[in-house]
Amino acid sequence: MEEIFEIAIIIITIALLVLLIIAEWKIFSKAGEKGWKSLVPIYNIYLSHHIVGMSHMWFNLEIMFWITEAMFEINDFPEVVVLGFGIVAGLFTVISELVHLIKMCDCFSKGTGFKIGMFLIPELFVMIIAFGKAEYQKPKH
Repeated sequence: MEEIFEIAIIIITIALLVLLIIAEWKIFSKAGEKGWKSLVPIYNIYLSHHIVGMSHMWFNLEIMFWITEAMFEINDFPEVVVLGFGIVAGLFTVISELVHLIKMCDCFSKGTGFKIGMFLIPELFVMIIAFGKAEYQKPKH
């Protein structure tokens, strides 16, 4: 019985991942980008930031954090340095994601309630934007 449950969970997870991939493709398409660009790692983050009107500084800082984290993995840094950096990187990631979600909601004319839902359950609300009637409006810089 456990095996059937585990298989069901795996199937549901794969189905949700496929739906999220399709949703990102549709959001890129609604924003005037070719949908396949949503499948290209790192480039999709760069474009997603551009689509919602985020400064390139956000993307550059994310890349800097990724590279620094990789250097910590390769080299033997003191644990306190790794922990401190991890806290800073984690806070930045949460703030960056929050800004991105808010700006995405703005680009699709979504209000405060939707923004709260987007922050709490982003997978669901991204699908609502993608598969719903929301139309993309280029951000005001």
